[in-house]
Order: sequence, then structure tokens, then C-alpha cells
Amino acid sequence: MSILRGGISVSEEQAAIVDSVRDTEKITIVSAGAGSGKTRTMVATVLQLIDDGEVNIDDFALITFTNKASDEMRERLENGVYDRVKEAEKNNDFTQRTRWIEQKERIASTFIGTIHKFCTMLLLNFGYTEHIAHESQILMAKHYFKTALKKTMSEALDNPDTKCLFDIEKVEWATHEMANKIEKWYEEIRSRGYSVKDMVENTFAQDEKDDNQNYRNAIAHILNMLESNYQEVKNSVNGMDTNDLLHKSATLIEHHRDQITPLVASRFQYLFVDEFQDTDELQMRIIQELSPKLQHVLVVGDRKQAIYAFRGSDHRVLEKIANDNKKPLLSLSASRRPTMPLFQAQTSLFTHMGERYNFLLDKSTQADDAHNPTDSLVPFQYEHINVYSERTLPIAQRLVEKINEFIGQQIDDRSEGLRQIEYRDICVLFRSNYQLSQYASLMPESIPIQTDFGGGFFRKPEIISCYYMLQAIIKYPDDVSLDLALGTPFLPFKASSSIYRSTGENLVLCDWFENEEDCQEWYEGIQKIRKQMKLDLVPKLLTDIYEFTKVRESYGKLGDLQAVANLEKLVMWSRDLMNTEALTLQQFFDRFQSALLSGMETDEASTGEEEIRSNKVRFSTIHSAKGLEYPIVIIPDIGRPLLMEDNIPDFIPHPEWGIDLKLPGEVGSSSKYNEWIGSYRSNFLEEEARIFYVAVTRAEHVICLIGHGKTKAGQIGDQNWSWQDEVLSARSALERLGSSVVKINLN
Repeated sequence: MSILRGGISVSEEQAAIVDSVRDTEKITIVSAGAGSGKTRTMVATVLQLIDDGEVNIDDFALITFTNKASDEMRERLENGVYDRVKEAEKNNDFTQRTRWIEQKERIASTFIGTIHKFCTMLLLNFGYTEHIAHESQILMAKHYFKTALKKTMSEALDNPDTKCLFDIEKVEWATHEMANKIEKWYEEIRSRGYSVKDMVENTFAQDEKDDNQNYRNAIAHILNMLESNYQEVKNSVNGMDTNDLLHKSATLIEHHRDQITPLVASRFQYLFVDEFQDTDELQMRIIQELSPKLQHVLVVGDRKQAIYAFRGSDHRVLEKIANDNKKPLLSLSASRRPTMPLFQAQTSLFTHMGERYNFLLDKSTQADDAHNPTDSLVPFQYEHINVYSERTLPIAQRLVEKINEFIGQQIDDRSEGLRQIEYRDICVLFRSNYQLSQYASLMPESIPIQTDFGGGFFRKPEIISCYYMLQAIIKYPDDVSLDLALGTPFLPFKASSSIYRSTGENLVLCDWFENEEDCQEWYEGIQKIRKQMKLDLVPKLLTDIYEFTKVRESYGKLGDLQAVANLEKLVMWSRDLMNTEALTLQQFFDRFQSALLSGMETDEASTGEEEIRSNKVRFSTIHSAKGLEYPIVIIPDIGRPLLMEDNIPDFIPHPEWGIDLKLPGEVGSSSKYNEWIGSYRSNFLEEEARIFYVAVTRAEHVICLIGHGKTKAGQIGDQNWSWQDEVLSARSALERLGSSVVKINLN
């Protein structure tokens, strides 16, 4: 007999969670495995609480991790309410019909959004107690930060506390490279919820008085200067950035809990938080402060899917909030996503991995209504390429073969029965955007693909570099604009530090550029573009810039085909703009600047329902695919070593020690640096195991993995450890499931 909650059929596990929220207790904490129906459970809970009493749908605040998840939650709620209206009409229950029509109208005012959106609402409505003006600019444009960074770097040039960083014989970086690093490190400190002030003070308090300490102190000085300059800029425009949202929201609630929490509780009775495993310390503080005054708080997460440590999230957060509130973790363990045989294979793999990673001891169970397909597809497949180097092309060729092989077969769809496999059924997952772009460029035209990059087009380095180059051309002669373009692939030159220290008149850098023999071709190119600016169309001007700077060749030599493609896409974008109105280069630059500063997302803008329905193979990063599912998932290049040098951090912010780092030239590290790196390596492998778990659990029918090189597993923790080692070490256990479930092809 089916169990109903809120008019939705649920399992016993799901019903227990709904009933827990209906109870008089203040908080429910749920550990939900992949494919266990957490969104369904949350929607059923909302509808059941409306059924139970006087609560309305806009008395709920539903916090999701992404905007896409917010849209899905809203759609699910709308469908649930619509079904209740139809049910009432069918039963001629006009009282209920009126009740649910009212809920339908209230959905528009229901808060469904990210934690940042929630904090924005808090500050705009209640921030006056912390002297935050109602008209504050929230999520302000990036150029405010760049203004502060530019001022900081200029001040650092003449500051005796930071002069050691500009000694290029010892620290091998250009000024713009240093600026990029400082920006990255500053954001890393703040995104982890640390105070820049505390980090700086702890660094100064380090007791290692050697030359390396001078470098750490110098970086701390620059970070402190940047914090001060950035705050000054924000104050001047009455604004705050995304990190301020969380910090100020936490401060607001903690300093004025007796005033704020009752006000929030008068607006919301229930707070539901999805993907709680990706919550950081600041976000948890906000939720903990609000929960006592609310009717109930529901948090749902899965520590196995905590893959945002680089943003400051802590995979232990579910256990922490359960312990803090002395509450048990309720479980949603029944996985409804994979077919019965695929679930068997996944369980075998994860059980073996669980010997190394404790988080995998939280095992999923097979749903009672799991699908047992009648097709001939082997649900777990491993394909091996016998190459050790130059692996990308042969792996891409095998990927093409597998896609074509799947297209020729049938799949037993849960809802449609036996049908032909289509391109849209297949998703190819990659660890990074770079990896995705590599393989996408090698796909033949016969295979239609849709790429889903995990980042905005207008945030790509090559696009930002092009912006700096255009700015340098339009504003020439201008030292500041030229400095921003120098060192990029468009202007691959570096002026000596003596040029920056020159006490001459204005345009010192431009004078150097015009007289430097190596720069002549680029200088002449800039002058030529400036002459043609009022005559030629923007697409031609962009192409001419690419030609004289040889930027496409530069990226091509690096093997960065995606960067070349992005530059061509920029030309196409300019052509699209020109089709609607005539633009000068200056006007195009203004549009370009607006796109950069507003965080314009071309990928998101081009993704709609028609795109989802289009018959194309999906190429996606694993992070972008989180929360999604596909009949067939292929993961190529699982033999990629995880602990490559590129993955070892050069900057470590420690909450008690302060900063530790290794600058270009191998300077700056403390005696504790290797200890931090050892800890990082261990945590990194565990994070990679969680990412692999997320990737494998996106599949509904088939998971296909493509590896290369060695055919036996190595030792965990060695430099070449990879996801392939995870699979090969579980080979015996997997193959015991039989050839109809697992196929490991080592030929």
C-alpha cells in the first residue's frame, strides 16, 4: 500500500522525514544519498504542512545551492499545487480547491533561492541595525575590486615592507602575475570564511625569523593593504560583495539576535536547506542562529557529494549540526536512479573504495521499485587504451567508438519501455573545463555535442586578456592600460622593475614600449588599429588584432584549443551585435565592458528547454552535472594522475598559523609548509574520491569508464594515483557480478 504525504506517493524513509518536520522538534537533519528523492521529499513536506494547518506556501524559505536547483524546486512545487487543485476539482471539494488556488497564487512570493539571495533579502530588510543602507549595492561589479587591487599594487611598489616581492632575481614573476596571485589568495581567504585581519596578524606572529618569513610578511602586508583599499572603495559607493553578504548577515544576526530573529520568524515559519554538505562555516552560523525562533528547520545533504572544499565547504558539516543540536541523522538511503544491475556494480565499487574512505561507509540501498531492464546493455563498462603518453587522441577515438556503439543499441526505458538509444541519452563527464574543451575539439562532425562549461565565457582568461588589449589600444598612450595588457598572450613582454620605479614624467611605460626593439611589431600594430578604428567594422578589427599579436598561434602552441575557439566566439559575438546596430570600436568596448562587469553568462543564456530536448551528446564538467542524471554516462581519461604538481597549492591560509606559501623562485615557505602539503594531499585524494562518486552516480542505466596505460592498480597516495586505480583495485569484486553486469576490457 502506497504512503501519501502532501498528496505525493513516498517511501517509508521519506514519510519519516516529512513526519519529523511535522513534529514539535525544531530541526530535522537528513543524510540523503544520490538519487534518493530528496527534492520529492522536500516538496511533499511543504504540501503536507499546508494540508495540516494554517501555514501557507510563502511561509517557507527554501534555500538551494544553485539557481538551476531553485528553478527545479519552484517547478516541482507548482506541479504539486496544480495536482492538488485538480484533485479537489475531481472530488468536487470547493473548500480545498479555493485553498490550493490561494497557494498557487502565493508561490510567486515564496522565497526559493540561494543562500546569497537569502542574505541579500536579510540585509535589505533588516540591515539598518548594522548601519547597512537599504540602497546598498549588493553583488557589485568586479571593477570595484580591480580598482582597489590596482591601487594596492601601485602602493606596494614603493613600500619598504613589500619591496622584496619585486626583486625579480629572487621572485620570478611579473607585476601582473603577482596581482593575479594576490587577487586569488585574497578571495581564497575570504571564501573560506576567514578574517583577512586575523590572517595577517597570525602571519606577523609566526616565530620563524628568516628570509622566508620576510616574504610571508610582505604578502601579508599586501593583503592588509588590499583589504583596506577595497573597503574604502566599497564605502565610497555604499556597496558590498558576495563575501560581505555572508559575513554581514552572520554579524547582523549574532549581534542583534533578539531583534532580528523574531522579525525573520514573523516572515518565515519554516527554513529548508538543500545540499547542506556544501555549506561553509558562515552559512551554518546563519542557519544555527535563526533556527530557535522558527517553527522548524530541515537540512538535507550527503557528505559523499561534498565536492566544494575549494570554496570553503566542510564535508563534516552534517555531523557537526547534528551534534550541536543533539539530533540523530535521518537517512534517505534508497537510490531510485540506477537500474538494479547498475546499482549492484556501483555498490561493489564503492564498498571497495570504502576501505580507504570512511565517507563511503554511508551506503545506499536499492529502492523497492528499482528498474530491472530487459535490454542487453552491460551497466558497468571499463575500456582500456594501451598507451602511456600522448593519450588524448586515442582516448577520444575510443570515446567516438563507444558513442557510435551505444547509438546502435536499444535501452529499456523505465517509462517508455524498449527504444533506440539517442544521442541525448549520453553524457560525457570531465574533471575540468580544460579537459572538456580538449575532447570536444576532437569530436567528428558526425557526432552532435552540446558543451556545458562550468564557468562563464566572459570570465575566461583569454577573453579578459582581449579586453585589456582593446583597452590599451583605445586609450593609447596610457601607462595604466598598457600595464594591464603587458604579460598577456596579446602583449607577451615584461618591463623591468626599474621602469616602474622611474621618477620621470608621465607615460614612462609607453616610452619604453615604443623604444623596445622586441615590441616594435606590436607597437606598429596598435598604431595601425588606431588609424582604422573609425573605418573598419569591429569583427575585422578584432581579427586584425589577433593577426598582429599572433595570439591564436600562442594559445595553439600551448595546446589550448578552447582559448582559440573562445576568441573566435568573441568575433562572432561582435558580428551579432553589429547585425542589430552599427557600433564603433569604442562602443563595442563599452558593451564588452558591461558584459564583463555584469558577469554575463553566455552558456546559461543559451541553455533552454529546446536545448535540453535537442538530440545531442552532453559534454559537461562533473561539478556542473551535480544533481542531474542521464541514461548513459561516459567518463574518459580516468587514468589522469590526481596528484600532479599543478594541483599542489602555492598558498595555504591556516586559521591559527596565518599564511604559508611558495613563491616563484621557491621562496617564502615556512618549516610547516611540507606538513600542510601532506595534509592537503590526503584531503585532496578524499575530495577526488567524492567527485568520482558524484560522477559515477549520475548514471541511470550505464556507466562507461575509459582508462589507459597500466592494467594493475598502483599504491594509494603515490604520485600517479588515479580514478583508474580505484576501478582496477576493485576489479575482482566487480567481475564476480558476472559478464552481464560488468565488462572490463583490458585489450
